[in-house]
Amino acid sequence: MEKGKTYGVWAVRSGASIFGHAAAWCKEDGRPLEFDTEKMAQDYAAEMNRKTTANVHYYAQEKEPEPGAVRKTAAQAQQQLDARAPSQAAPRNEAAEKLNEIPGRQLVAEPDPMVEIRSAVHSNYAGMVAMLGADNRVYLGREERYHFEGDQPAYYDDSNGSLCFVTDRADMYYFLYGEGWTHTQEEMLGRGLVADQYAEFARLQHGVLRQFEVKRELRFAGQPFQEPEDYLHNAELYEEGQTGNYNMLDGRLDNEPPERPDLTDGQTWEEIRELAPETLPGAAGEKPSLMELLKGERPEHGERGHVPPSPERER
Repeated sequence: MEKGKTYGVWAVRSGASIFGHAAAWCKEDGRPLEFDTEKMAQDYAAEMNRKTTANVHYYAQEKEPEPGAVRKTAAQAQQQLDARAPSQAAPRNEAAEKLNEIPGRQLVAEPDPMVEIRSAVHSNYAGMVAMLGADNRVYLGREERYHFEGDQPAYYDDSNGSLCFVTDRADMYYFLYGEGWTHTQEEMLGRGLVADQYAEFARLQHGVLRQFEVKRELRFAGQPFQEPEDYLHNAELYEEGQTGNYNMLDGRLDNEPPERPDLTDGQTWEEIRELAPETLPGAAGEKPSLMELLKGERPEHGERGHVPPSPERER
């Protein structure tokens, strides 16, 4: 026992944790835990660091004795060591440990299974919650793994690996829940949505979202979601059909027909009549149309021949 000194283990939770920064002495059964020697405190801290996440760390430090504390002595530690099985108390082989060391190796901290969530709502997929994480990513997860307690930050317990990352586009969060919009997809393009969002949601439907059972379909004005190429084609057929502009079905709405080329090279009507009158309608030398020829050959009213009455039908 180190004369006149008492040691404890100081636990520190970093601000990166969803529960925020905190620090306190380790306790056992609600009472402060104290050690006779610094070595015992360091061993306890090392064991706790092997079991915890990257956001929590334990440090052996000297502390003031407290009344009612749980005291760990060297004698108790020796009794626990003697009680272990021979295989558990095998001596260290420092030569073998040295041989197995990897130069420059860095221990990678295990990810924290508690994922902080900013917003969550029941999704359109059976048994799943749509979530927007504190990292601004969109997730789907099991309803029973999502936790929210009072003023504490909400979090998802991903210790079983059930959290599904959907996309890093936060605007896709609104496509995963609810019945949809009261306006058509075309109308929503002028009310806050863009075609790129439709394309991204279609991509997700063909990808990560295929593994989930759909319990409610996203709708626009009562109609199911259509992929961009489908709804654009249908909308264009309607819009361009109003003006008979079916030759402009090119994937763009409300586009004007192509401009006819200017063959006059910028010349006015008077200039053309002076320089090339033969190119104008009704100019000399222009061939008469078929209708004009027929009109010329039609006899006058008085010269028309007598047309006999049509025979009556036999009775």
